[in-house]
Order: sequence, then C-alpha cells, then structure tokens
Amino acid sequence: MSNLLDVINRYSDRPVYRQLSDLLEARLAEQARPGDRLPSEAELSQQFDVNRLTVRRALDELNQRGLIETVHGKGSFVATPVVRYSISAGRDASLTHAMRELGHDVAIRLLSAERVGSESLRTELGTAGDVLVCKTLRMVDEQPWSYSTTSIGVERFPGLEQNWSGETSLFDFLLDVHGVRMRRAHRTFTAGLAEPVEAEHLKIRVGAPVLEMHGLNIDQDGAPVALVAHRFRGDRVQFTVDLL
Repeated sequence: MSNLLDVINRYSDRPVYRQLSDLLEARLAEQARPGDRLPSEAELSQQFDVNRLTVRRALDELNQRGLIETVHGKGSFVATPVVRYSISAGRDASLTHAMRELGHDVAIRLLSAERVGSESLRTELGTAGDVLVCKTLRMVDEQPWSYSTTSIGVERFPGLEQNWSGETSLFDFLLDVHGVRMRRAHRTFTAGLAEPVEAEHLKIRVGAPVLEMHGLNIDQDGAPVALVAHRFRGDRVQFTVDLL
C-alpha cells in the first residue's frame, strides 16, 4: 500500500495527521454509512505506513468535526449526520412538521403522562385547573433526537387526556380539535449534561453534552397554550435562528 505522502503529496506542507484526517474524511463521504466501523488504529497505521500516534490524532480530528464517534473498547464508527433546524419568527410551533418538511422521518413515543397541580405551571399557563405533563422521546430518521417535556392546561382543552396520545403532534391535535394554532412566544437555549433517565433514552452516556431548549407556545390571540422543554443530543442537532 502506498505511503501516505505519496497519496496526498499536494498537502506536503501540512502535518501528516491532518493529511490523513482529510483523506479519511473523503473516503467516508464516498463509501461509508452511519454506523459503519472504521479500521482499527493498527490497521490504519499499517495501511498508510504511519505511526499509531499519527492515526490517533487524525481520528481525534474527525471526532471533533462530528464525523465519527469513538466508543472506548469498541473502536470508531461513522457518526449519524447532524440534523439542522431553523427557528424563525412567526412560524408554527411544530418540530415534527418542520423535520418532515425537510424530508426526515419523525416518530414520537409517549414515555409518561401525569396530571399535576403545580402552582408555578398554572401561573405560567394562565390556568386555574390541573396541568398535564407529558414526557416524550422524538426519533428522527430512526435515531433518538430529543427527550421532551410538554405541559398544557387540561381545563381549556376538554378531552385532551383521552384523545391526545402524546405519540402524535400536539400541534395537529389542537388545530384539528380546538381550532388553536400554536406559535412560539419565546425560546431559551442552554448547555447541559445528560441525566440518567434521558441518557438511557437518547442512547448516550450519563454526563454527555445536551442542548436544552425551553419555551412557551401561544395561540393566535397571544394566550399561553403549552410550556415545552426539549433536551437534544448535542451531537445530533444544530439550530439556526433567523432574525429577519
């Protein structure tokens, strides 16, 4: 097998590990699929006639770019592509609709639903009755994407508990049954670390980076409808906020 510098001699002024990472990136784009296992460090070292430290640094570069995932004791694997999502003023508050419009397959699984009498939730939602708090897992392209909590007042929406399973779009249910079109009032983004329960559902290690998004959805008249809290896998999502 050719020496690495013979393969990419036009980059001879760059560190060898970066030459190798560029070559591997090109090969992954041409041949690999998410989940495919890369050759071991020893195999890559022999294949390109470079030392294992060079290989390790090249793999670290690919890891930092989000192109591969390294699992201790198992090796390196081609990463699932990042899902990019734009948030614009005035758009309907439906992650599911937006993902499907971009061509992604989306599925929602209800994990739990509990009626609570929290005064703080009642105040934020402007209701005197109980609040239904639902935990859901959203899958995008058959991969876990977000662990979400949705809180909505049941007094305003009769039949909510009986007719909304949590596994279909809340946006669609409220629009079809109650004529309410939810819109975003505000969103707050913070960085966080995965807790045990969500780490299990998102298939990441406890303490792995997650992106938190909290917000309030309102109706056409500006009245509060639902509080949402999403925790996204940090390696699977990228948000763009349109300011115009």
